[in-house]
Amino acid sequence: MKPFEDLLILELAQAVAGPYIGTLLADLGAEVIHIERPKIGDLARHWIPIRGDLSFYFAVVNRNKKSMTLDLKSSEGREIFLKLAEKADVIIENFVPGVVESLGVGYEVVKKINPKVIYCHVSGFGQDGPYRDRPAFDQLIQGEAGIISYTGTKETPCKINVPITDILAAMYGVYAILAALLRRERTGEGAEIDISLFDCAVTMMTNLMNMVLVEGMKDEDLRMETKYFLATPYEPYPAGDGKLLNIVVATEWHWEAFCKSVGLENLLKDERFKTNQQRLKHREELEKIIIEKLKEKSRDEWIEILLKAGVPCGAVNEIKEVINHPQTIARNVIAEIDYPGLGKIKTFNNPVKISGIRFSVQRPPKLGEHTEEILKKLGYSTEEIKKLKEKNIV
Repeated sequence: MKPFEDLLILELAQAVAGPYIGTLLADLGAEVIHIERPKIGDLARHWIPIRGDLSFYFAVVNRNKKSMTLDLKSSEGREIFLKLAEKADVIIENFVPGVVESLGVGYEVVKKINPKVIYCHVSGFGQDGPYRDRPAFDQLIQGEAGIISYTGTKETPCKINVPITDILAAMYGVYAILAALLRRERTGEGAEIDISLFDCAVTMMTNLMNMVLVEGMKDEDLRMETKYFLATPYEPYPAGDGKLLNIVVATEWHWEAFCKSVGLENLLKDERFKTNQQRLKHREELEKIIIEKLKEKSRDEWIEILLKAGVPCGAVNEIKEVINHPQTIARNVIAEIDYPGLGKIKTFNNPVKISGIRFSVQRPPKLGEHTEEILKKLGYSTEEIKKLKEKNIV
């Protein structure tokens, strides 16, 4: 048995942050109903790559769910939603703050018919504050939260090219929902949750905040490409075959082991490189010496030598290499599933391993695929469902 097999979750969400919360809970057995606009669906259904009726972007964040279409702007659609909400354990929404209230399906309305509901809001800037009403996507949050400013080169700031603020907020959302469910188990009380992508992204700065406030560093000083502002050598270097070798010298012991294993024992007596602080001051000089030395062998040869010496190191892999990586395969990180009309497609397994729980991956739902099934469970007849379809309510 999966831990959440008896949970019903309604997902008034689209794009990434809200839906990925539902995905992680669906992986653990929850029945997650992804509610979408009739004929249009989730925004992510229109994001490339697309083959047939499937957006592969939508697929990777919507496994293991059911899809229901529903026009919440209509009184009939609202009535259907509230019938579902009466039975729901959790509701997730990620519209601009105030939208669910204007539709008549906000927390206060649902709470009256279901006092134990856990209602999770996910938004760019939260449910209050001067930026509350701004729409938000990962790109915008990365800018507002400073991620773009401290990433890149001195001359050119850049974004992190994965939707990191969405994924981070989703994980915090799951954490908050699980905490609220545990509290409900003990007290019988429901809860309203407010998850802000901005808040989550700002807290990700960790020591960067201290480097600015305590050390007085500027953002352009922190933008060091693949280098690390706290230590060196602690970055990728080109090896003899042109491939990048990632080296992490985190302690003075690592420094000694590194120098001895690559044949640079003379650096141990060089006052410029005696301590990490000294190495940071003379970084450019040290980098030239290391780059010249690493030309002598291939990346994989150096990895073998350094690991044997106890120096943390590894490859800088391309995406195709990651997909076919022996650890990816051994850990079953990527799943292959059947999708109607397309055959086998690749998606992700849940990366968590829990003894006694076996994760499985069901394909992402087609738009509105489970609408009739859900309506029939609510007591709607075939004729009533037909009329709802004709009026474009479902």
